Amino acid sequence: MHRFNKYLSVAQQEWRLLCRTRLLPVVAAILLPAAVAALYYGHHVSAKQHAAVDSLQQYYQQQLTMLRAQLYADTSTPQGKAAYIAASWPVVADHKLHAVAWYPPAPAAALSVGMSDLAKYYYPIAVKSSYAPAEEKISTPLQLATGNFDTAFLVIYLMPLLSICMSCHLLSQEKEQGTLSLLMVQHGVLTGLLLLRLLIRYLLLLSGMLLTGTVGMALSAATHGFPWLEWAAWMGITATWLSFWMGLIWFVIAWNRHTTTNLVLLFSLWLLLLIVLPAGFRLMTTRPQTNDTAANAAVQRQLEWDTWDLPKRQLLDSFYQAYPQYHNAQAYDTGVHSSRHAVAYYSLVDQRMQRIIATQEVNRHKAQQTLAAAVRYNPAVYTQWLLNSIARTDIADYDHFREETRRFREQWKQFFYQRHFQDRQLTDADYQSLPVYIPSYDPESPAHWRNGMLYLLALTAAGLGSGTLVLKRKLNDLNKI
Repeated sequence: MHRFNKYLSVAQQEWRLLCRTRLLPVVAAILLPAAVAALYYGHHVSAKQHAAVDSLQQYYQQQLTMLRAQLYADTSTPQGKAAYIAASWPVVADHKLHAVAWYPPAPAAALSVGMSDLAKYYYPIAVKSSYAPAEEKISTPLQLATGNFDTAFLVIYLMPLLSICMSCHLLSQEKEQGTLSLLMVQHGVLTGLLLLRLLIRYLLLLSGMLLTGTVGMALSAATHGFPWLEWAAWMGITATWLSFWMGLIWFVIAWNRHTTTNLVLLFSLWLLLLIVLPAGFRLMTTRPQTNDTAANAAVQRQLEWDTWDLPKRQLLDSFYQAYPQYHNAQAYDTGVHSSRHAVAYYSLVDQRMQRIIATQEVNRHKAQQTLAAAVRYNPAVYTQWLLNSIARTDIADYDHFREETRRFREQWKQFFYQRHFQDRQLTDADYQSLPVYIPSYDPESPAHWRNGMLYLLALTAAGLGSGTLVLKRKLNDLNKI
């Protein structure tokens, strides 16, 4: 109890010292505007994607409502007959519906933009596959070089700098003030005192980042409920990343060097871990591409031209080979009013494209595995990867989205194939039973978050343990003198 009261008194004195030296106002003046700017930027990117997804969904619902209404059009008039045909013929309805698979921004997406400003977050869904770019994204070279100024940027880059500036003088200050010799009588007192002062700075910085992260998620989750799992993961990664840097600082200051020397060493470590190693990492590893749409669109056009020249019977044979369940008495009907030839043409183009896409997916998967295995050797890159994963803006998340899109498109195709090749017209019940896309996120991500926290905690323990051993050895050497 006596020791607890002693440390409590030291903590109160340290708090008054921080306030008196105006260190806290300076930190707040830096952190508050940066946090506001980061939250604003992240929510701006997320809001644009939400608006685009909402507009696509609204347009789809409008088209669906219009086609269902056309089923009851007056077929005694030319206009009514045309409207009924457009709504009842599967080939026309598939073209008019403009279904989409979309990737909604997660509640934490505003905190870590990740790949969301580069990757494609919606795909058109139809019987005919399309790789034509839906939009062209313009990125300035400066933004591509510097990255996004989001909350993850503050956590990874700004927090270590503030930690260094606030903590690099903890031991050297005692020597400069002449109090080191008084505290050296008992090594445990000095070690505990320094660790307590380091802990106070850690808690101050962590509180600011936890508040920023909580506000960011609360603003994003206003309509979907608060994401407690993502919130806990974000706070855990933020806390362990900051503790990793406190462990590094503790190891450096334990050598009992001058404050200037500590600053130079710590800033060198900051440059090494956050600038030099990530740059080398990018040069040595192949980063998986998030989107091959433009290149695939050119390939698809060439395949369409080559496939169109094939005989109709050959096209139909290739289709029935892949889908034998649709081979019936009208299998080779190529009349004016038959859509079999067109559907077989789209299907063969799609099969040929899938061979190319499969090769791209294999290469992308290998690159993703290499990237995931390599990031553990760089704490900064690994932490960024973890924060992107929590925000659901990592490359792996968009790979999962593409896989879900393929599954949904297969359901969509089978729905219309059953009506195309059985010469069935669409009814109101068919429209009500259309496949519905349900967005989902990568279910394997939470396991990565837990492993990441344990990894950073292990690094923290190594830094604190090594620093404590070095400090004891240095104090023993000073006592001998």
